[in-house]
Amino acid sequence: MYNKKGQAAIEFLVTYGWAIMAAMIVIAALTYFGVTNPATSLPDKCIFSNGFDCKDFRLTASQAQLQLTNGLGQTMFTLSSKTTENGVACTINGAASIGQLDPEETMSVVCSTLPNAPFNVREKGKVKVSINYLKTVGGYNQVSLGELYAIVQ
Repeated sequence: MYNKKGQAAIEFLVTYGWAIMAAMIVIAALTYFGVTNPATSLPDKCIFSNGFDCKDFRLTASQAQLQLTNGLGQTMFTLSSKTTENGVACTINGAASIGQLDPEETMSVVCSTLPNAPFNVREKGKVKVSINYLKTVGGYNQVSLGELYAIVQ
């Protein structure tokens, strides 16, 4: 007669084989449709260290635009900005630098020459920006580092 133990083992392996294959098909389908892509599920963000609050931001194929507010609680002096990857200067309120920024006052920062530009439209892009400022006239140079991570428009 036939060995029943061998038949049970084969049925066991075949059943689990189908279950594993179904799981692999589901994972392949999710990957194909981009569900597992972390770049699409991460939110847009604009984060700056000490002293600046990012109120609004926009990233285009060749330009980063930021609206930053002085959250330090005191006036900042001699502000300038640049991208950290290639050191290209950004404009603040349309100029290379500004003399002072009062508490809760907002400034517009535009970086036109980006290191990874042009970005692809409707994909995520990242720009790192540094802002140099003084807490007192003639004081020591302070640096605030920031990062913009957003969908390119």
